[in-house]
Amino acid sequence: EGKRYEVFKAGVPRKTDGSMLFLQEFFENTDEKGKMGIILNGSPLFTGSAGSGESEIRKYFIENDYVEAIIQVPTDLFINTGISTYLWILSKDKPEERKGKIQLIDASEYFERMKKGIGSKRNIINEEQRSMIAKLYRNFEEGDKSKIFTNEHFGYREVEIRRESDKKFKDKEIIPLS
Repeated sequence: EGKRYEVFKAGVPRKTDGSMLFLQEFFENTDEKGKMGIILNGSPLFTGSAGSGESEIRKYFIENDYVEAIIQVPTDLFINTGISTYLWILSKDKPEERKGKIQLIDASEYFERMKKGIGSKRNIINEEQRSMIAKLYRNFEEGDKSKIFTNEHFGYREVEIRRESDKKFKDKEIIPLS
């Protein structure tokens, strides 16, 4: 019972999106020096403004240097899921060359059409394409399909700007940490 609440120490997202709860749960149950991969939709990457549960969870994983790579995989790989999906690779013990960095890989074009689809599942990643994606990850180099950023690149803060004129005006601005 007590351990259950420790799992969500990074934060809790909105009730309508449990993806980041799965992310935390699986990561918490990964070995001390372990690595894990999880396929998620785009929601964990894009939802939640600064200070929200989603943003705090992303911040936790980035600031603790757990994110090795995020790989965009092709659409239509899963039954009844025609949306973009991403493979997150997380590590509790990053190799030295990956420390403080996150690799983004665009593998969205590595697929072949199935002869006969199943629902919205119309694509597969064949063995050669899997090898190409794995090679991009393993090589950890910049190229057309692979970009490497520092962790700070993904951080931002939201500040409130107040302007005094005829009308009092409040606005919010997002400022990158870098």
